[in-house]
Amino acid sequence: MKRVGVDHKIAEANGYEVRVDSNGVEYAVKKGAITPLNEVPGECGSSFVYFTAVDTSKHYTSIYTGYTIRSDWPGAVYTNWAVGVIDNYGSSTKTWNDPSTPTHFWAKTKGFTSSGPGWAYADVFLGSIATLSNGTICYSHGPSASAYL
Repeated sequence: MKRVGVDHKIAEANGYEVRVDSNGVEYAVKKGAITPLNEVPGECGSSFVYFTAVDTSKHYTSIYTGYTIRSDWPGAVYTNWAVGVIDNYGSSTKTWNDPSTPTHFWAKTKGFTSSGPGWAYADVFLGSIATLSNGTICYSHGPSASAYL
């Protein structure tokens, strides 16, 4: 079977709302549900964050984040990036400040260990930027992710 769309009336009648992902594809979720958006497009390109549980017995996860600059734009020469993590035990920030040769793709990984079991959420801060070789500053639209640790 292949998914071809969402019937809005049936979704609404059964307590669902229809949303659209970053690729323009409709999907249904329970009303009020939080659904992270791992990749968010923008004028310069797109930014992303993925939060993957690595060892749930130790409450450890991996944060993979970055961006892609449009191929018809100049590459980035500097990145100032931050991902905030919130769980039941507090919050922390993971940062990157990277000069580079002009690049159209930048990605980094850092680990995160929670103090105990539960859901954790990661968001790229809206102030995260990539500075292009022509001086243009591109900022992230704040993708987010979650994992149970």
